[in-house]
Amino acid sequence: MNVRHLLQLRKRRSFKSSSKHFTDLSDHVTEILKKIVILLLIAVVLSQLALQIPQVRMWITGVDRLEGSPF
Repeated sequence: MNVRHLLQLRKRRSFKSSSKHFTDLSDHVTEILKKIVILLLIAVVLSQLALQIPQVRMWITGVDRLEGSPF
């Protein structure tokens, strides 16, 4: 084997390893983003369910007390 051939092999290996590294990193980031989105959706659903309970709604918001009252 000549030097040029060895350098080309080394470049291919580094490209493959860097693309593998990038793929692993993007998979990891994707999993984290999926978990964040799921947690946010759960938080939205729970908050909307909590607002259906009158005692919780009165504690969280003050708008219900002002409805029907003139300023």
